[in-house]
Amino acid sequence: MHIAVLETFLKIAEVGSFSRASQLLFISQPTVSARIQTLETSLGQKLFRRLNNVVELTQAGRAFLPYAQSVVRSWSKARQEIALPQGFIGILTVGAPPSLWCDYLLERMAAFQNTVTTVAFNAVVADAKTVLDKLDAGEIDVAVLHEPTIKTDWSTRKLFADSLVLVSTSPRELVRWDPRYVFIDWGAGYREQHFRAYPVDDTPLVSFSDASIALSYLLNVGGSAYLPQRWLDLPEYRERLFPVPNAPVFERDVFMVTDRQLTGTGWRNDAIETLFAD
Repeated sequence: MHIAVLETFLKIAEVGSFSRASQLLFISQPTVSARIQTLETSLGQKLFRRLNNVVELTQAGRAFLPYAQSVVRSWSKARQEIALPQGFIGILTVGAPPSLWCDYLLERMAAFQNTVTTVAFNAVVADAKTVLDKLDAGEIDVAVLHEPTIKTDWSTRKLFADSLVLVSTSPRELVRWDPRYVFIDWGAGYREQHFRAYPVDDTPLVSFSDASIALSYLLNVGGSAYLPQRWLDLPEYRERLFPVPNAPVFERDVFMVTDRQLTGTGWRNDAIETLFAD
């Protein structure tokens, strides 16, 4: 079956509209309808039903969805690897949040490219949930995260402990309440530690789910927040971020997560071992 037919099916399932799907795929609506009719004829099942102005998957459509996603992902991955320059054996795809890319993973990536000359590198920058979803779907080879969700067929390895320290854009002492404090959500475990260390009812006036964006805010607006100690060692921040004396320090472990069925052997396993070699 032609991949374009499956891609059309997936786009309709995503946007809930034949006409919107045709716009996004840059094809005519009759072509969209013809592709779905071909697919339904091949499967012998109706895949969509219309409810008012919305198109929804039928039970058969919902059952078929993960298979269509798997085929399209595999096709895309195969097409990328086949098109690699001569001498390359594959692409290693690594996913992580921005806070782990900005220094740690970029340094690892640079060292990897200098060492491994036969493997291309694909960096996926996304929030933790998206990274795990992509790992589960087979779209990435390895995820690097704080507090990863563990599945029975996944392998995890602790990479290092991230020390989160309270810093301020101007030198100051520890106080009970700082109106310019910016809360960064480093995960459920961090939230629990933070509450035990600061058991007050005052809610921070500014909060971020992403530390990299929070850092940009701090440097532009000013204030204080919990950031990784490793960031304070970067030259661009040494004179702009000041640790707050006597403030609690929180430890958050960083793990790499792989699907052992996909990366347990072969060149992918060797590439991952090289990337995270001590």
